[in-house]
Amino acid sequence: MCFACHVGNATYEGSAIVRRVEGDGRIISFYSFKGGVGRTMALANVAFLASQNGYRVLVMDWDLEAPGLPYYFRGLMEGTELKQLKEAPGILNLIWKWRSLIGGSKTQKQTDHLFEQIGNGQPFTEFVQSVAEWDGVNERGVLDYVGAGSPLIGDKDPLPYEDALAHFSWPEFFESYAGGALLQSLRDWAKRNYDFIFIDSRTGMADVAGICTMQMPDSVALCFVLNRQNIDGVAKVASAIRAKRDNQVDLRAVPMRLRSGGVGASLETDAQARAQLQLTKIGGFSAEALADDFKQLSVNTALELPYYETLAPFLAADPSLDYLTLNYLRLATQLLNVELQIPDFDPDWMESVQRRLQPTHATIDYVLHLKSSEPSRAVDELSRLIESAFEDEIDGADLDDDYVSALVETAVGLTDYSDSPFEALEMLNRAIDLLRDLTAQRPEKWKILLISALERCLSDLNPYLEPNEELALLEELDGLLSAGTTVSSRLQRIANRRRAARLYANENEIDTANQTLGDLNRLIKEFKEVASNLKLPVEQFEEILSADVEMSVIRGDIFQQQENYTKSVREYRSGIDKLLANPSHASSFRTELLRLRYDLHSRLARIGHDTVSIEEAADHALQAVRAVSWSGGTNALIIHFIDLSRAVLAAGDREMAYRFLDASFGDERRGHLQFANYYGRQPKVAIAFLDILTQFARQLSTSGTERAYSLLRQIRNLALLINANLERRRHTVSDRSRGDVREQVRELLELVQGSGVAIDVPSHNRPKRPRTE
Repeated sequence: MCFACHVGNATYEGSAIVRRVEGDGRIISFYSFKGGVGRTMALANVAFLASQNGYRVLVMDWDLEAPGLPYYFRGLMEGTELKQLKEAPGILNLIWKWRSLIGGSKTQKQTDHLFEQIGNGQPFTEFVQSVAEWDGVNERGVLDYVGAGSPLIGDKDPLPYEDALAHFSWPEFFESYAGGALLQSLRDWAKRNYDFIFIDSRTGMADVAGICTMQMPDSVALCFVLNRQNIDGVAKVASAIRAKRDNQVDLRAVPMRLRSGGVGASLETDAQARAQLQLTKIGGFSAEALADDFKQLSVNTALELPYYETLAPFLAADPSLDYLTLNYLRLATQLLNVELQIPDFDPDWMESVQRRLQPTHATIDYVLHLKSSEPSRAVDELSRLIESAFEDEIDGADLDDDYVSALVETAVGLTDYSDSPFEALEMLNRAIDLLRDLTAQRPEKWKILLISALERCLSDLNPYLEPNEELALLEELDGLLSAGTTVSSRLQRIANRRRAARLYANENEIDTANQTLGDLNRLIKEFKEVASNLKLPVEQFEEILSADVEMSVIRGDIFQQQENYTKSVREYRSGIDKLLANPSHASSFRTELLRLRYDLHSRLARIGHDTVSIEEAADHALQAVRAVSWSGGTNALIIHFIDLSRAVLAAGDREMAYRFLDASFGDERRGHLQFANYYGRQPKVAIAFLDILTQFARQLSTSGTERAYSLLRQIRNLALLINANLERRRHTVSDRSRGDVREQVRELLELVQGSGVAIDVPSHNRPKRPRTE
C-alpha cells in the first residue's frame, strides 16, 4: 500500500484519516547546530524545574545517533534504575514497529485499525518511562521520559540499535509507511497528556533534525555558543524553519555560556553583535525579539560548570542562591511563559541524590559519557585520566583494552566539537601516544586498536589536520598495515596511498608523490593478482578502478605543474580509457567514479587549446557537467563553470550549448540557488558569471525554439538571483559595484526579452539604469 503523508494533516490512500487534534500542551524542541553547547543540560534543567513546580512534563530523546539525555537524571534514581531507563524501548522501537505493522497490513480494515490506534494514542504509552513524581509548588508534578531506543530493535530477527538506525530510511518511512501520520499522532497524544513536552533534537540539518524542528514542535529553542560555526548554523536553520512552516513554529534564540563580564567580555560583545546580525539577516528574527531573547533566555557560564551530566540544583549548597540554577530558572520562566520557583528540597532527599552522583572510579561508561559533557571541563578530566593511564603503564599495570579504547574514542569525540580544538587535539595525541607505547610492548594485543585509532583520526578529524600531520598519520598507518594480507587491509593501504599521493602532489613534493604513486601501482597489481582467484563484491573492484584512474589524474596534475601539457593530456586521456575499458563500470553511477569522470573531463576542457582541439575541449566540458548532474553534486561544477563555459562557447555550436546548459541547470531549485550563492558574493565574480550568461543568451536568442526559451528563462532567473544577492549585501558592497552589476543584469534582461521571453517580474524588482545628473 502506498501512502501520501503531509505534515500537519497526515493522510493515506484509504478511508482512514488522522486529523490534527490540538491539546493544551506545548512542545518545545531544544536544537543546536553542533554538539557541546549545553543544549541537553539546558533542556534537562528546564524540564526538572517545570515538573518540580507541579507541571506534567515529558522529555523525548530524538538525538538518535548520540542519545545522552538520561544521564542528567542520574541523581534521581539508583544505578540499576538508570540502566533500565537508558535501555528502555523508545523512538526507534516505535517507528520500527510501525513500519513493520503497516508493511504487514493486508486489508483496508487492518490498516484502518492501526490508524485508529495511533489516533487514540494507545501505541505511545508503552514507551513512556517514569523518571519521577512529586508534590510540586502548585500540584503534583510528573517527569516522564521517552528514550531513543533499546539495545535491540525489532521483535523478529532483532538488530543491534546501531545497525537498525543505520539501515532505517527516513524518506521511505514517510513515503511508503505513513510516517508523517505516526509522528502527527505522537504529537497530538503528547499535547493531550502533558503540559510541556521537551524534545532533545539531533544536531545538524538531517532528516531527524527536520522532524524535531519543523513537524513536531510548537516552539524551537535554538541553542548556540558565540562562535562563527554555531551562529551561521542556527541562522540557516532558523531560515529553513521559517521557509517551511512560516510562523507556525515560534523560534527563540538561546545564547549559551555567555560571560557576565571580565576577561574576554569585549570579544563577546563583538560576537553577540555578529550573532544578532546573522539571526536577523538570515534567520528572520526581528531586532526587538532578538534583543529580548538575548536578555531573557541567555545562559551565562559558571565557574564550576560540571564536566559530567547532572542537574544544576544538585551541585549547589543553596539552589535558591546558585548562579547556574537561577539562570535555568529564568530561561524556563521566559521560555514557558509561566511563573516558576526553586522548590525547597528535602535535605535527606538531596543527600541521597548527591550520593548517587559521586563517581567512585573511572568506569568505561563514565569515560564514554564524557563525550556528551561540557567540553572544556571534559577535556581537562579526560586528560587527567589519560595521564593516569600513562602512569599505570609505566608501573607495569595490565591496562584493559576496552578502557584504553574508551579513552581514545572519547578523545576523538571531544576533539570533534570542542570549543578549543587545539587543546583537544593535544589530548588526543597523548591518547594515541599511550597506544603507541602499548603497541611497542605488546603488538599482538594493541596493534589493531592503534590502527583503528589512527583511522578514526584520519576520517573524523580531517578538517583540523595540517597536511604534514595528515601525511605523518598516513605513513604511520601504512607501516602498521604493510604486513597485512587480508582483502580489507590491502584495500585500506590502497586508499591511504591514494590520499597520500594527492597530498604530496598538492604540497608540490613531486619526487615523493611519484614514489608514492609507484607504491600505489604495485599495490593495485598485487590486489588484482590476489582477487583473480576470489569472488569479491563489485564495490571492491570499483575501489581498485577508482584508485587506478586517480593515479592518472594525479600524474596529469603533476605534469601540469611542470608545464608539460602534452604528457598531462596523455595521462588524463589514459584515465578516461581506463573507465571506458571496464564496461560494467563505464556507466556506473557510483559517486566516486562520477567524481573522477568529472575531474578528467573538466581538466581536459580547461587545459588549453594548444594540446586539445576546440571541439574536443567543448565535448569534455559537456561530459564533465553530465558527470556532475548524474552524481547529484554541483560544487565542483560551480567553481569551474566559467572556464568550462568558455570551452563550450569557443566551439560556437548551439546544440552543444543546449546540452551543456541543460546539464548544468537541470535541477533549477537546487542548482540556481547554489550558483547564485557562489557568484552573488562579490561584484567581480558576479560580473564574470553574468558575462558568460550574456554570451550564451546571444547564442540562444536567435533560435526561436521552446528549448531555447526555456534556457533563456533560466538565464533570466539566475541573473535576477545574482542581483538580489548583491543587493542584500549593500552594507558591505559599494553602490558603484552594485551599480555595475545592475547595469549588466539590465542589459542581459533586455537581450532575453528581445528574444521573445517575457520578463515576468514586477517592474520595481527589475534592475534599472543608474540615473545620470
